Amino acid sequence: MVDVGTPVFSFGELLVLLDVDGVGPMTAPLPTPAEAAGLAADGLRGTAPCVEFHGALRFRTGLAHLYEPPRTELVVSPGHVMLTITRFPDEDIWTNMFEWVGSYLADGLAPTARGAARDGYREYAGRGVIASFGYTRPSVRLDSRDLVLEVGLRRDEPPLATLRSLLGLAADVAIAPPDDGNWRGLPTAWPMHLECSRHGGTARFRLGAPHHDGQTSIASLVEQWCWRWLDLCAGTGVGHHERVQLAWDLGPLGHASIVRGDGAHRRDVHELHVPAAWLA
Repeated sequence: MVDVGTPVFSFGELLVLLDVDGVGPMTAPLPTPAEAAGLAADGLRGTAPCVEFHGALRFRTGLAHLYEPPRTELVVSPGHVMLTITRFPDEDIWTNMFEWVGSYLADGLAPTARGAARDGYREYAGRGVIASFGYTRPSVRLDSRDLVLEVGLRRDEPPLATLRSLLGLAADVAIAPPDDGNWRGLPTAWPMHLECSRHGGTARFRLGAPHHDGQTSIASLVEQWCWRWLDLCAGTGVGHHERVQLAWDLGPLGHASIVRGDGAHRRDVHELHVPAAWLA
């Protein structure tokens, strides 16, 4: 079981608070996909070691007997965690979970200025993590099944450190392309082709991997990780996570974008564009 006495922020501890079944030891502040794999059968996607956990959670049997449990979706990648809870059977259950999650985040982390700027979205930071908490409040115009709670977690670290985790780049791999626009290969631990180039103030990463019918290629899986992480960095609220989003204004961090390939010739090729200052 998770050590609930530890002073470090723990996503596993939050799951225990929500009465989720099958929670085992988890790394703080973010669990690994392998650590989350015990929460649901067949939840791992990708090709080892490039995998994510993507599945529904089970609530403890005793709790499930009291009411129809809400629907859950948990995504755990090497760089972020996203938990979405929807389809609440009644408003009281939403209120209870809202208070549990909100209190846990507020007790262990400090609110950020951005998190206090609008209703429906809170953001907290501390203990090596940045947590976003999105929600839709009950109202006479909303059925309880349309209510949403969403918790997103990312490490509080320089963007380059997270990029290394997402792209499978070891800490000792140099990322310093000259400003000539030419592509140069990078050694990644993932089973895909990775290149980097620089043009002016923009660093570009190109991800390529073959795809097969009915499967997500490694390049597309990693692109999804980058997209979700950038969405969290931008503070996107509940109901606004759209896969058509291809550019993000990240405030003091600068501007980032993704250029998706069309999958021609049974190969997925995508580009991630970030400020070259991130590489310093």
